[in-house]
Amino acid sequence: MSKKAITMAKNWVLNSGIQNMTGNNCGGFNSWFDTKTGKYPYVYSEITGYGITTLLFLKRVFNEDYDDRARLAADWLINNAASDRWGVKTRHYQQDMAEFESYSFERGKIYAFDNGMVLYGLINLYKDCKDEKYLEFSKKIADFLINTMRKDDGTFFASYDPKTRDREDLPAKWSSQSGSYHAKIALGLTDLYDVTKDDSYKDVVLDLCRASMTFQDPTGRFITSREDKSTHLHPHAYSAEGLLYAGMYFNKDEFISSAEKAVMWALDNQYEDGGIPKKFVNSGFIELYRSDVLAQILRLAVILKGLGRLDQKHAAMMEKLKNKLLNFQHDSDDLQAGGFYYGFTLDGVKKKHINSWCSMFALQALIMYDEGKGQGARVKGHDAAMNRMECFV
Repeated sequence: MSKKAITMAKNWVLNSGIQNMTGNNCGGFNSWFDTKTGKYPYVYSEITGYGITTLLFLKRVFNEDYDDRARLAADWLINNAASDRWGVKTRHYQQDMAEFESYSFERGKIYAFDNGMVLYGLINLYKDCKDEKYLEFSKKIADFLINTMRKDDGTFFASYDPKTRDREDLPAKWSSQSGSYHAKIALGLTDLYDVTKDDSYKDVVLDLCRASMTFQDPTGRFITSREDKSTHLHPHAYSAEGLLYAGMYFNKDEFISSAEKAVMWALDNQYEDGGIPKKFVNSGFIELYRSDVLAQILRLAVILKGLGRLDQKHAAMMEKLKNKLLNFQHDSDDLQAGGFYYGFTLDGVKKKHINSWCSMFALQALIMYDEGKGQGARVKGHDAAMNRMECFV
């Protein structure tokens, strides 16, 4: 089942239209395909960063050439999404979404996390093709993050408003406040250090990861909302991803152990049907699923298993988690076949979105799971696991 699902998901990423191949937005990746309207609401900078790493990941796994597609994505970011201050703007809307104006290119608010994901895509593209323009733009994004968005304690402000020049840390939702999820910014900064050997990038990564660990409670969960001390599993997993990547690269066991605890906590709260709920609040779970969360925990578990840091009990949970993830795949004979639905909102509404990042995460998780199960020697041990985490979407 997984091989068919992987083939379908790969085909969706490449051929469904989720990456624009013509017009003014050529190269940019769309947010999702809305099955009700038949439209793509907006082109998304963060997801275009993920798109680059996905294409590079597929190139490594299948030994196929997706360089032109990755370059188109990077060039769209440089030519369309870059602001005057070298931060990357967030969403280019292709339909009226006035309620989300603060994310629009026109409004211009710039998010630290989005820039971190774009940085990671661009620096990996530079490592692949050695085109200096991608390295230079990576450095400019890194300078913006470090010089404008970084706090004295090592964390990052969530957003920057170019109209007011205010750096913002707002408690309204997890993505508008500073938090442990910014640990995933460490991926791009780590790879930039790997290329440049500039110790300032390494220092920022280590400070960021140490600061991110302060958001983790003794059970292993990362508190993603300061207001109610709740945990949204999506940024919880981002936190673990950043810590695991930096921990493996810089040989910091405390970072790997933090990620391990986070993944164990998620798996310990897996339901009988294989799913992991999307949010913990008021000492209980909201019993709804998102496919990106399921994919994130699955691929983290695969890496930890390869490192020998996932015990037999937790490793046995991965098969059910994979099967639950597959329930979200759009299995049909139309152009959108193979993409993954987003899942449920916090008010219980099932989104009719075949979602870009959910599909990218799921595709990578399924490939990594199949390799870990069928050909364990290829992803076993530190070096093999680190190699597979490169281009970690």
